[in-house]
Amino acid sequence: MRRGERERKLPVLIDPEGYVHRLTKVPENGGPSDAVERGIVRARQLMSTSSLALAANIPSHAALAKLLESSPRNVNLRLLFAANVLAEQHVDAVVVTGDCTDDGSGWELVHAAFARWHQRGRLFVIPGNHDLFLFPIASSARPRPTRDAKRERWEEYAAQAHFNLEACGAWKKALPEADAMIVGLDSCVLGQKAFFRQNGAIGSSQLGWLRDVAQGRAWKEVRHRIVLVHHHVVPLQHHLGHRAPTEIGMRLDDARAFATMLADIGATLVMHGHRHISERRHPAGHDFDILAAPSLTLGCKSGDAPSYWAVELDHRVHAERVRIQNLDTFDESSAGGLPLVV
Repeated sequence: MRRGERERKLPVLIDPEGYVHRLTKVPENGGPSDAVERGIVRARQLMSTSSLALAANIPSHAALAKLLESSPRNVNLRLLFAANVLAEQHVDAVVVTGDCTDDGSGWELVHAAFARWHQRGRLFVIPGNHDLFLFPIASSARPRPTRDAKRERWEEYAAQAHFNLEACGAWKKALPEADAMIVGLDSCVLGQKAFFRQNGAIGSSQLGWLRDVAQGRAWKEVRHRIVLVHHHVVPLQHHLGHRAPTEIGMRLDDARAFATMLADIGATLVMHGHRHISERRHPAGHDFDILAAPSLTLGCKSGDAPSYWAVELDHRVHAERVRIQNLDTFDESSAGGLPLVV
């Protein structure tokens, strides 16, 4: 941390990643009255919970609980806590359907938090609009990234995780122990038509690649054919007692062509993220199921607690929504087979 220029007679803290942190005029929690002293205290706290610091030195369970006491809404800490929950559940594989970072920053913490699955080749990640697109309003006080910089960081992470990205942006992995094959698509690969829109698209290149994959024996002979995509395939439904989330500037532009392709290739399960809504659907006229993922750290837009889908692949797909109700409580139940978490 370094002390920045004074603004409104209060110090401004600027961290190594470029975040700007302003101090309040009133001492917090009975802290020092002097603004500079409070800045030093705040700087130490911020440094201890930055993505770079946490990735370099993952705190123990006890240390993490202590950090959460003082910063219960810190998403970096909540991500590590959620990863601990998954480890306690003996989850065999983890699927993350995008929006992994804060405006493209934090891939190192994603890698560190899920290292045990990385090492076994059982972490499956695709990028989302927060990871690759620009936003009209900054999501943080960090200097604004560029499209090229965000794309470069995703590709560096994908290489580190051995996803072996195709030229079209997609990847594929076999899961022989689960009689399954999984493909990951980049619904942001065509870029933004305008900086204020977050629409996605699969594009003809990925659709053609997906058709080619489906013609191979590895796809045809497995029981479970799983497709990951960030943007939602069908319009989201009304929540109970709420209006449906808006589709304006958020939809998958080629959803109809994509849904037709999913049916043609015999996909059995589609997992997506994007709107952070937790629900399961079986679209009329199609034979594949859709699992929409909530935020593992902040919860569902319906107001539900942070949760994940525990998926067991057997003769059928068994999916159960598991809530992380309290940050100091673990659910000791575990699933058999190969649970996939989104």
